Amino acid sequence: MLKKKSNKLKSIHISDDGAQYRFYSETSAWYDDLMDDIAQAQEYVYIETFRIGNDAVGERLCDALTVCRNRGVRIKILADWWGTGLTNEHVNRMITNGIEVRFFRKFIPSVFLFSKNHCRDHRKIVVIDDNISYIGSANFTAYNQTWRESILRIEGQMSKILKKIFYDNFKIYNKDISLPLLEKSFRRTIKYNNFFFIRDVPSVFSQRIKKNYIRLIQNAKRHIVIETPYFLPGRRIYNELVQAVKRGVEVNLIMPESSDVKIVDYMRTMFLGEMHKKGVNIYFYKQNNLHAKLLFVDNALFAIGSANIDHRSFKYMFEIVAIGYEAAVCKLVSGHIQQTLSLSEPFDEEVWRSTPLFKRIIAVALLPFSHLL
Repeated sequence: MLKKKSNKLKSIHISDDGAQYRFYSETSAWYDDLMDDIAQAQEYVYIETFRIGNDAVGERLCDALTVCRNRGVRIKILADWWGTGLTNEHVNRMITNGIEVRFFRKFIPSVFLFSKNHCRDHRKIVVIDDNISYIGSANFTAYNQTWRESILRIEGQMSKILKKIFYDNFKIYNKDISLPLLEKSFRRTIKYNNFFFIRDVPSVFSQRIKKNYIRLIQNAKRHIVIETPYFLPGRRIYNELVQAVKRGVEVNLIMPESSDVKIVDYMRTMFLGEMHKKGVNIYFYKQNNLHAKLLFVDNALFAIGSANIDHRSFKYMFEIVAIGYEAAVCKLVSGHIQQTLSLSEPFDEEVWRSTPLFKRIIAVALLPFSHLL
């Protein structure tokens, strides 16, 4: 059963250019508002996502978009083939009802069979009528309705930027863009007012989101907060966080006590204890799964989007992150983080030391393959 619409008041903040922002930590509240926005769409609804569930949420989305389509509204969906699957009955019903659905990279025959087909579209974008857009961490599935997420709703002209970003991927959904000049055009940063939209395509060398995260960490003066479900940072980000602590920066790392990918939970035990000893404050979210993807620096710079702090996001995925210093958004993100911390407990070194031996063995065995998880 889907949850009834939340009666909680939502924070709405208006920026100097008239844009309005809402921030969602609860997936169910986001679904409710998105359904309202779809119901009021006049011209188009464009959705790019990794996963649409073959479940009650997928059915709800299908029903809302079909009604919208029957009113003459253009509907385009770009769903990842791996994440969504070709046998999804609700997606197939949308296709039958005249909705244009493209599956990102069904299959790429190549001598590099695994690595080529490991490059997935992990972005999460919704754009409606050049006026409303969403960017964040959540997919369309029933099982994540109680998860803690990070989703920003933007009302204003910035939605035209996300429309362009959507179209770029929609056009190359089944193409290999490994040629350097072609790849570069799909990595170009787009600036709008106080926002920078950083796009990543699979690359061993460029990894633009990772590079921007490193710059933000290096330039931090007082505070760094990271919320991420899967923390496999690699040596460079690990070292930069430790160096930030040495400079006197307060570093707070928030992750779920138990995520939906248990192998990653095992692997992170290899370095959390050492990070704690070096002064990084580690917190475990206790309520359910934390799936939010946030970086917040000095209460003045935020990064919101689809990328996790792990090798797979940085190297293999099509990702997007909005980095900015818009004061209205910073206020929303700060409130979200304070609430997340109130629902979390600090790292307990004694508990960490008591990690079962079999988990440590699994972590050591899998660590060389962390870029694939």
